[in-house]
Amino acid sequence: MLRPEVTSDRTTVLLLAGDVLCIALFATVGALQHPSPDPLLRRVPEIAAPFLFGWLVVGGFAGVFDREVYVEPRPLVVAVGIGWLGADLVGQLLRATTSLRGSAAPTFFLVTLFVGGGLLLGWRLLAARTLS
Repeated sequence: MLRPEVTSDRTTVLLLAGDVLCIALFATVGALQHPSPDPLLRRVPEIAAPFLFGWLVVGGFAGVFDREVYVEPRPLVVAVGIGWLGADLVGQLLRATTSLRGSAAPTFFLVTLFVGGGLLLGWRLLAARTLS
């Protein structure tokens, strides 16, 4: 069950926009590190989509859109950490299917966890300063 007191619509849109930018930045840097004949504008959404899906689902259950999470840094760090860990697991599982290109390599899991998580956590901590 999702928590009832989520942030306002305007704040949620701002948070989601920042989340999408962080995940897209992570995917872009990764795509640039691993050259491919496919165009970058095609590869970035393919890389980012499973993690964004995971973030929206697991992050919602972890409480990353709940207003009370932004009162103190610790609940925010915990919510983002749990949300991104779950999103990474979901993203890796989706990438391991035949429906999406990519794989679920353990090293990629760790890179995604720490680099993607660091970007999201940094963004969310910055956003929290404006919400309080």
